[in-house]
Amino acid sequence: GGEKRRLYLLRILMEAPNILILDEPTNDLDIATLTRLEDYLDSFEGIVITVSHDRYFLDRVVSRIFCFENGTIKQYEGGYTDYLNHTTHKLDVTDAGISSSEKNSPDDDTAEETDKPKVTKDNWKDGQTKKLKMSYKEEKEFETIESDIATLEQQIEDTDNEMLKAANDFVKLGELSAKKEDLQKELEHKMDRWIYLEELADKISGNA
Repeated sequence: GGEKRRLYLLRILMEAPNILILDEPTNDLDIATLTRLEDYLDSFEGIVITVSHDRYFLDRVVSRIFCFENGTIKQYEGGYTDYLNHTTHKLDVTDAGISSSEKNSPDDDTAEETDKPKVTKDNWKDGQTKKLKMSYKEEKEFETIESDIATLEQQIEDTDNEMLKAANDFVKLGELSAKKEDLQKELEHKMDRWIYLEELADKISGNA
């Protein structure tokens, strides 16, 4: 079941949709696949509508909650934790979802509204702690960046040798000079990325 679900999800995402409707997307997914799905949704520019009992997934990817309450649908800005903090119902939440609910007293609502700032689509992530980790793209970049740097350094060295051989060919020399400049700019960018990823890896290791 899990293999078929991952394959189906991959096929859908390869079609580059602008709207995703996901029904319990975390079911049967291993941690690695789930992490990559979350990273993909972080950068997804379209609309995502999902139904899920996975409150951690909802906190990670959604910015608005629609909840059925007493036969009606109510809208809350923010993730699942924000919904729990600002809903007018006290919820008994388990890993399987909501097992029971009861209405807060009016005094509870008044106190909560006084103590907590209003959550909007712009500030719903404020105050949330997000576990530090590399995105899938950063992980793949980190795996190859040292070899990429070594390749660029070798290409620059080869270009220098070609420039020595073409010392009397001003046209060829100009082309090689421009090529070397481009390679040096790319190398500088790669070095900056390597420093950033190394520091990020150290921070992640320190927080593990």
